[in-house]
Amino acid sequence: MRVHMNDMAMPTNRPQESEGGRANIYPLLRQTPLRKFVPEAKLRELEGFCERVTKAPGATLYRQGDPADRLFLVVNGSVELRARPPGRRVYRTVEVGSEGCTVGDESIVGEDQYLTSARIQQGAELLMLAGAKFEHLLTTRPELATGLLQCAGSCLIQMVRRSAILTQAPADVALELLLRELSQNEDNGVVHITHAQLAGLLHLSRETVSRMLGQMASHGQVRLSRGTIRLTG
Repeated sequence: MRVHMNDMAMPTNRPQESEGGRANIYPLLRQTPLRKFVPEAKLRELEGFCERVTKAPGATLYRQGDPADRLFLVVNGSVELRARPPGRRVYRTVEVGSEGCTVGDESIVGEDQYLTSARIQQGAELLMLAGAKFEHLLTTRPELATGLLQCAGSCLIQMVRRSAILTQAPADVALELLLRELSQNEDNGVVHITHAQLAGLLHLSRETVSRMLGQMASHGQVRLSRGTIRLTG
């Protein structure tokens, strides 16, 4: 998960986290890929280190260049990662993280600053782990810290794999593959994404993406609406 966005700089207001606190965190942890890397008995121990956060569409989690001090696990919804390349005045989409993804991995791999900005697309429910608490886990509960690193690493590998495939495949093939992958986490095959976001993910121009989507629509493969794409075939 989303809101319509264009290639403008990120907003300056920073919404506050909702009062989710630590209530009912363990069931949410069990919904994340962490369960693959941390034994269930140990997973419950992580409950006391995480906070539940809910965000509305359009909310900013952090900005490119902010201190990397929090890791997020996406339980529901999706988060768009955007970066402003050197010499550019606008942000480009580099990834869309949905259910099960980690966001803000810089906070646990030794980076001082976030390399991208993170903005909520659909309303999202997340679990947040402060960087200072991760440092505490490294010394007191290394098994939990290792599981978090493995979970974040698996998400990063997925992003690298997708980037390598999509940027090397023919543009039309890459677009279809990306839409089908994104639709797996959506209801009724509807992908909430803009042409500009697709262009960023595919390293193509927005005009090229719009042209290819128009061709797919004329062949009955997709139905296009403002900010959404429905796969029909």
